[in-house]
Amino acid sequence: MTYDPRIHHRRSIRLRGYDYAGGGAYFVTICTKGGNFLFGQIVEGEMKLSEEGSIVQRIWDTLPQRFGSLVLDAFQMMPNHLHAIFVLPGPGLEPALAVATGAPIIQPTPENFVGRVHGNDPRRGRACPTLAGQWPAKQDDGRDDHGGRASPPPTRRVSMGDVVGAFKSISTIALNKFMLCPGAHPLHENFYEHIIRDVGELEAIRDYIIHNPQRWMEDPENPEWLGEGT
Repeated sequence: MTYDPRIHHRRSIRLRGYDYAGGGAYFVTICTKGGNFLFGQIVEGEMKLSEEGSIVQRIWDTLPQRFGSLVLDAFQMMPNHLHAIFVLPGPGLEPALAVATGAPIIQPTPENFVGRVHGNDPRRGRACPTLAGQWPAKQDDGRDDHGGRASPPPTRRVSMGDVVGAFKSISTIALNKFMLCPGAHPLHENFYEHIIRDVGELEAIRDYIIHNPQRWMEDPENPEWLGEGT
């Protein structure tokens, strides 16, 4: 499917039967609740982040500390939404896309899984910076809560939804703490995603993301946008 920002910006193109934990390259758009200009302002074609926008961008940048297999690609904050490309290595990821994004190529085998949610990641235990300093990951000393030897934590393949869900949850907690609004929902409950099929589409979406601030007046999420033909 050819990338069209007017379509993919507004609705999810969720493929029935597609294995979102099998590896792939994804383009996502996440909006603020009510289209509020929470993340900053466009000034002369450049995005100027607010404190809230800086918080959210830092959280995005630290996601690979939580999901060890995750590869981040193009990313752009906008006043009331953000665009991002990320890659989950796995047998479902086209080798050409893996090369183009710097992701490892994983051949399908019975033992394949994409990333780990908890445990067995050599980087586990690092702290991820958030609003008020650091939030440490729980240390795994091999014992359960009663001091006995714990069973090995289960592993499973990380899906696109796992990544976005964790990002939105951590961002919401950090934003609410900063804004002193416990229980608020600063981000829209839904998000828009698109599976990137080939390198040509990857390059087109990268270009759209990178130059999105210069195209703000043409953006459907801009309240001043009047639509095509105006």
